[in-house]
Amino acid sequence: MKAVAVFVLVLAMSSTAFAGPQSTIGGKRLESDMVHNTGVGWPSLFYEWWNKGQGKLDWALGAELVYGDWSGAFSDVSVGLALNAPLRWHIHNRKHAKATTDVGLRFTPGAMVGGSDRGRGRAPPVGFQFDRRVMGGLRAELAIPVSIDVHDRVSVVTGATIPFTLMFARDVDPWGIIPLMVRMGVEINAAQKVAPFFLFELGPAIGIGNGTSDVDFAFRIWVGTAFWSVLGN
Repeated sequence: MKAVAVFVLVLAMSSTAFAGPQSTIGGKRLESDMVHNTGVGWPSLFYEWWNKGQGKLDWALGAELVYGDWSGAFSDVSVGLALNAPLRWHIHNRKHAKATTDVGLRFTPGAMVGGSDRGRGRAPPVGFQFDRRVMGGLRAELAIPVSIDVHDRVSVVTGATIPFTLMFARDVDPWGIIPLMVRMGVEINAAQKVAPFFLFELGPAIGIGNGTSDVDFAFRIWVGTAFWSVLGN
């Protein structure tokens, strides 16, 4: 709550539109040719290698060490490895009197392989459990990231994301997951080439499998930092 109050105060005191920090989790176009992005939280520790593409496209290659609900709910794993390939298109920019808003369209295909134990990794309905298993998943995440620059060093991140997921486990029918999550976060230009961030996503998730469906609360949360190319680009 204190952080939100600070953002509101900065917005109220500002008199011109700001540029804000570079963004890897929001909707802004990259300025540098290359940006490294790393974070830790729930359900994973991740690294992304971002590159400035042609036109309005930015793209990245990423890897995750997964130790929880890969897609926010119904996908809990003990430990797993995921590979992702985020694609982000910049679709809107508007300068207001006291802020600058950028909107993007982000599509992130990914795949995960891991293991589940202690009754985790269940498919719907609640109570359908299995013991130690090898499991995997395919994910097609569609998001609308929004960046609101409220200061030359501060950008508020919002928007929505839907990480469509199909999970597999040995001796278990595949099950689908459809989380509907809002995004809340902040990026801060802490140094010339370093921008720490905080990102929280939460909302309902629909699990479909075993001939039934269920609804659960889904969330993901990370803290981390982006840093520009070590080669100075």
